[in-house]
Amino acid sequence: MANLSAKGWSWGEYQLNENQLQFLVDKKPCFNINYKDIINCSVPGKNEIAFEFQQNEATEDDILCEMRVYLPEADSCDALTKEISERSEFRASSVDALVTLYDLPMIVPRGKYSLDMFQNFMRLHGKTHNYKIMYKNVTKAFLLPKPDGIHIAMVIGLDTPIRQGNTVYPFVVMQFSKDSQESVTFNMPAEEIKRNFGDELTQTIEGKSFDVMSKLLKAMVKTMIIVPGNFKSKNDTNAIKCSVKASEGHLYPLQKSFIFISKPVIYIKFEDIRYIEFARISDESMATNRSFDLNVCTKNGSFQFTGVDREEYQIMLEFLQKKKIQVRNVEEEPKEADSSDDNMDVDEDEEDEEDDSFNASDLD
Repeated sequence: MANLSAKGWSWGEYQLNENQLQFLVDKKPCFNINYKDIINCSVPGKNEIAFEFQQNEATEDDILCEMRVYLPEADSCDALTKEISERSEFRASSVDALVTLYDLPMIVPRGKYSLDMFQNFMRLHGKTHNYKIMYKNVTKAFLLPKPDGIHIAMVIGLDTPIRQGNTVYPFVVMQFSKDSQESVTFNMPAEEIKRNFGDELTQTIEGKSFDVMSKLLKAMVKTMIIVPGNFKSKNDTNAIKCSVKASEGHLYPLQKSFIFISKPVIYIKFEDIRYIEFARISDESMATNRSFDLNVCTKNGSFQFTGVDREEYQIMLEFLQKKKIQVRNVEEEPKEADSSDDNMDVDEDEEDEEDDSFNASDLD
């Protein structure tokens, strides 16, 4: 058994071994980190390196999720990060990937990334940061046409957020041009593709970029792609323009939830909403203001969407009444949404539309 250091110092030296990163105190081993346990390695500060570790969902014990070490020489941080990245599993070679998409325009986290998809995980590889996302960590996905009529956003929800320093990202957002085309080759024999994925995938996958990405997600990650339902704004789009604090974006009323993009991404299930308030919508306010605010009060907190065009008021009110969501105006007493048959003329197919299988033609 190795003679371990027991001095309790919080400083020492490191040593790169074949399978482990070893920390030494007074030239004696203190502890080791297996490369295979590292899922991400980044430089959050000038002299810091952050290690993120695999999480065992089966255990109820406390586990180590992240560790940071300080290096006096800033140049050493980049060199060590690069060395560990090359030795760790999360930097598996792109040659081993089943399929790779290059130069994906990302909104969250921002930048251009290459996407490698493996059997059980996918990896986003950028110029300065890399992220490994286990397929079992993906909870939901959305395909949302932007009101500009040019772009389509794909939002991927994560059970455990990815991290970049102190910033966490519970959602990953990609943005595709509606007319951009993609052609990828699946790195697997045709017989094996048929056995693993049936008719969902072929060796060559071609089509619009967002459609190719959707097919890969559905087949490999086994997640449904949620698309907007029947809601239409005054401009005949699937979303309304608004702001969250200082961030402008779009709120999408879906069949069973709201989602706001781009930053921060906010996802609210209708079943979690206690009530919704319309602010600044009295006759006097509407005469002087061109917009109103939407306050969504949920079981876990509240969200305020400001600067909504006043022409969207009646459209939103009718939508909420149809969904039997309690509505009230700030200037008035709270009232229940009208639940009469006239306002609830919705069949089961329409209610389930959000979870229907995605077709590219739906967004053309």
